[in-house]
Amino acid sequence: MIKMSFFNMFDAKDKKLLKELLNDSRQPVTELAKKCGMTRQSVHSRLKELRRKGIKFTVDLDPSLLGLKLRAYILITAEPQAKFRRETDKIIKTFREISQIHYLLGRFDIIVEVLVRDVDELRDVLRRIQNLPAVKKTETLMVYETTKFDPKDPIRKLLE
Repeated sequence: MIKMSFFNMFDAKDKKLLKELLNDSRQPVTELAKKCGMTRQSVHSRLKELRRKGIKFTVDLDPSLLGLKLRAYILITAEPQAKFRRETDKIIKTFREISQIHYLLGRFDIIVEVLVRDVDELRDVLRRIQNLPAVKKTETLMVYETTKFDPKDPIRKLLE
């Protein structure tokens, strides 16, 4: 049985439409239709189908413009017991300062991305993380400069 990837569910016109939406999702349907070589009705229908397939159209905010000026990554070494890990995972997902949680293979078990206003807020989040049941050790990396941040870039490459 051949398993079709999510990406293969899109034809060339869908991919072109998605690429245009990544560049500017506020474009009028008539403009999208012109750029994609489709009718307005066709674009509208495809947008509806993309939503049905799970594509979300949302706002892209720069956290620093809202006062979240400090970005840090916290590397976590965790206890190996599944019970402690499940409990920790459930709790850490509720931390609103954390934007990403990834489980790793290698020297560390977990990496989290934290977005906060200042060092005091980071210290508070770090203290809460260190008190979690499965957390044995942490290492914090504070970002002092970002020269590229474009999570959509790999998707754009895939759509080309």
